Amino acid sequence: MFAEPFAPHGGIDAYSARRTLGTFSMDFWQLFLRETLQNSWDARAKVTGAVTFAVDAWRLNGAQYDALRYEVLRERPAGSRVDGLLRGEAIDVLTVTDVGTRGLCGPTRADLASTGRRDFVDLVRNIGRDPAKGYEGGTYGYGKAVLFEASFCATVVIFTRTLVDDRPTSRLIAMALTQPYDLDGKRFTGRHWWGMPDPETGAEPLTGERAERLALTLGMNRLQPGTTGTMIMILAPRIEEDDSLRQVVEALGHAAADYAWPHLTAPTGARPRLTVQFTCNGQAVPPPGPARDQRLKHFVEAYRRCEKVLDGTVAPSSGYPWTVQEVQGSRPVRRLGILAWRTHLPGAAGAHERADAEIALMREPRMVVEYRNVTPDSSGQAITGVFIADPALNDDFAAAEPPTHDRWQPRRAQRQRYARNPVSQALNRIDLVFKDRRGADRADTVEAGNRPGITRLASLLGSLLDTQPGGTDPRIPAPGASSRADDSRFASPDGRSTTGSSTGTAGRASGSVHDGGHAQTGRAGPTSPPRRGSVAVRFHPQARLALMPNGIPCADFAVDLDTRSAGGGVVLVAEPLIAVTDGRPEKADDGTTVTVIGWRSRDTGEFQPGSRLTVTPATASAWSIRVTQPTDAAVTVAVRTEVGTA
Repeated sequence: MFAEPFAPHGGIDAYSARRTLGTFSMDFWQLFLRETLQNSWDARAKVTGAVTFAVDAWRLNGAQYDALRYEVLRERPAGSRVDGLLRGEAIDVLTVTDVGTRGLCGPTRADLASTGRRDFVDLVRNIGRDPAKGYEGGTYGYGKAVLFEASFCATVVIFTRTLVDDRPTSRLIAMALTQPYDLDGKRFTGRHWWGMPDPETGAEPLTGERAERLALTLGMNRLQPGTTGTMIMILAPRIEEDDSLRQVVEALGHAAADYAWPHLTAPTGARPRLTVQFTCNGQAVPPPGPARDQRLKHFVEAYRRCEKVLDGTVAPSSGYPWTVQEVQGSRPVRRLGILAWRTHLPGAAGAHERADAEIALMREPRMVVEYRNVTPDSSGQAITGVFIADPALNDDFAAAEPPTHDRWQPRRAQRQRYARNPVSQALNRIDLVFKDRRGADRADTVEAGNRPGITRLASLLGSLLDTQPGGTDPRIPAPGASSRADDSRFASPDGRSTTGSSTGTAGRASGSVHDGGHAQTGRAGPTSPPRRGSVAVRFHPQARLALMPNGIPCADFAVDLDTRSAGGGVVLVAEPLIAVTDGRPEKADDGTTVTVIGWRSRDTGEFQPGSRLTVTPATASAWSIRVTQPTDAAVTVAVRTEVGTA
């Protein structure tokens, strides 16, 4: 073991080295995955080559534990966490491996000048990032602190296979950080290395066959013969009290899907491929597939549309449901990047939560920097999009990132005091796209006459419910409210014969449907079950827009059923109506076709085609009614009981 003493002229201690990450805006294991994965990707051996990135976690067996304790870490700082750990019995480890990368090449001494790459000393010896390398990764820079923060004892073992003078070279070395301490009248920084004793560097890496043999004994066997790359073992990964080792691996897999999906979904030949693998105790832990994930699939499509514009394959365009546009800067006028976005039916956000509205920000190397929240859609739809910084401005956007690479901070990219900042301009213009859109949706302008019917009605009714907390209308009675309204088959909170709206902000209906095909509604009173042979129906205030697989637009109306008093069975009938702005909803005329496609259970996924649903006390309570959406009209839907069925 070599413990680094402070030089007479001073130095940086291990505690300060661990704090170089600064603050970060995400879960720690997300940060860990992002930092390690981006550096692995940037370290690929060939720009057009493929990289395999693997995370493996397991508990060391007896032989692996003995090799770690008696061969690698024979001497240990007295009273340190790593010393206490190796006096115990069982140790969990987590390894991060990249294959198809350069490995840690270059000299092993930091004081020797060299004209080539210095990846080994940048990771193992130095603190910080060499500015000569620009903004590429592959050597961790300040981000190396994430490796030590991930370990309970701030200890890692590094095994790499690289090329030195075009010859394969294997290297193995261990590192640990502790608090600074005094020993025998000397002051030590808290930085430690284990390897071959050396009178000048203190410790040099094991090399050649000895490094290969010890790596295999430790279980670091991801680097197959003939390949290059790096494998880093984290001793005793930090696990929260209620978590398990497998949950940490699962979290890392989800983080890879969230932030590296542009590479995980890249079509063959279009961009270098990245393969990710995750295991825990020898069993595979597959990450989510971005192209199939309900949240990520729209981001994937937006990314592909941005790429086509950047490649010059297609021009920016705007056509339902996608908008693809250039984001332009001023003074000088230049392209800052490409923005592609769309609105769509919200996923699993829940009926009473606001829909997500976020844009994935990225640059080279095509890792998501941040999901930026933008102004939500006024009709309750989700907004999903991607912004890719123009390649000519990549260095500006890279300079705006803190060591954690988790956001763009424009002040970091300010090169001259009064110069226009492209990062600030890009973020402001992205925000304005959606602020202006929200304002346009709320205004009843002449333009509304040229919009599809559903948008026109949203403009007229959007302010009615949009500001209600939880997305519900306080005027809607709870199921079972029993004040008598007018003798109408359809009822609404205001007593008019409208029961819903496909605007997404103006679903305005509720009422309990009972025998005889009549509905009860009124002001909310004491909640009680409907009487025998009846079903209470409550509409959610926001309808959802969707496209069917055949491309036909439709609207989903969410309803909750109180089935406690359904008795032997009640048949509910959904009837589509055309919403008008100056009167009651009407049946569609011969020129407008609106049909009920069916009822779908939001609890079980069960689908009942057609307008009728037979309800018993055992029927699921949460349903959606799907109706076709004409391009020139706004639809509502009403629910009644079929006479004689109760």
